[in-house]
Amino acid sequence: MGGTARGNVVAGASSRDRLVGQPVLRTEDARFVTGMGCFVDDFTREGMCHAVVVRSAVAHARLTGIRRATALQRPGVLTVLTASDLGDLGGPIPIRIAPLPGFDRYLQEPLARDRVRYVGEPVAVVIAEDRGAADDAAELVTAEYELLDPVVDVHQAMTDQSVLHESAGTNVASRYTVSRGSPDAAFAGAEYTRTETFRCHRHGAMPLETRGLVAEWDAVAARMTVWGATKVTFFNRATLAQMLGLAQADVELVELDVGGSFGVRGEFYPEDFLIPFAATRVGRPVKWIEDRREHLMTANHSREIECELTIAAQRMGRSSASGRGSTPTWGPTSGPTAGSSPPRPRSSCRDRTASRTSAAR
Repeated sequence: MGGTARGNVVAGASSRDRLVGQPVLRTEDARFVTGMGCFVDDFTREGMCHAVVVRSAVAHARLTGIRRATALQRPGVLTVLTASDLGDLGGPIPIRIAPLPGFDRYLQEPLARDRVRYVGEPVAVVIAEDRGAADDAAELVTAEYELLDPVVDVHQAMTDQSVLHESAGTNVASRYTVSRGSPDAAFAGAEYTRTETFRCHRHGAMPLETRGLVAEWDAVAARMTVWGATKVTFFNRATLAQMLGLAQADVELVELDVGGSFGVRGEFYPEDFLIPFAATRVGRPVKWIEDRREHLMTANHSREIECELTIAAQRMGRSSASGRGSTPTWGPTSGPTAGSSPPRPRSSCRDRTASRTSAAR
């Protein structure tokens, strides 16, 4: 009748018959429940040192200077990196999904150069023999700011009274209209219209394991290996290779056990460049583990959007058209998923779409 039973699946059956609707045994549980999993903070390399990211404490300011001399004198500190140390490497982080026209004006640099645009933006990286030494030295790195008005609301952003990217000249990243059918005629002939505004609040994912990386540079082979990769490894490898000036074949991303993601982990963040770059500078493996406070400040947010919806209908309730003006909010920079699922406050778009009923008339 199609094979013999083996455990709780049927041997010889098709993949669909064996898996769909069946209580398939998990293979990894024994490792995890006995403490034998290997997450990125469990992973070590010989000679490994540790990184801590110094982050902006203000939402919007000109960055006029970074004092690091005192931190460099601390025992165990190997180096303190700022944007001036990157040279020709690095560059803005590219958009992975739906790079709408105009979004390229808002790309994020790995380290702030002359302006900070959100609380938690990286301004320096401390590398030390252990995490404690790096944490202590990070507190001694002083960023000097000329404060500017923060932009904390999409409607405030759209006034352009405080522009986050001076070269763009506006906080509105993109504006476009989509129309179908004859919505103007449908609204003009409607017996009833109604307008409502709907809002979806911002949210973020909180995986049990925060982000983290271990990067090792093989100077002889000119090869970079990074442990702790998740989700979109091929795009991230291509991005990292480009930012380091390497061929993709010379960059290897290794995925260890992952303690949750929910969409927030795996995109290319500044640290995905900074930690490998630090490894090239110190000539040793470098580990960085994000703490929960960092995650709350800097991991991508999602879905904050305001939508003004107007419907047109006839007296008997038949809908003839709908119009929608939606304002998804982005943060101070365009992230890798810029055109798909909005994480922080800035872009604006408008579209008006007639319903199928109107289009058929």
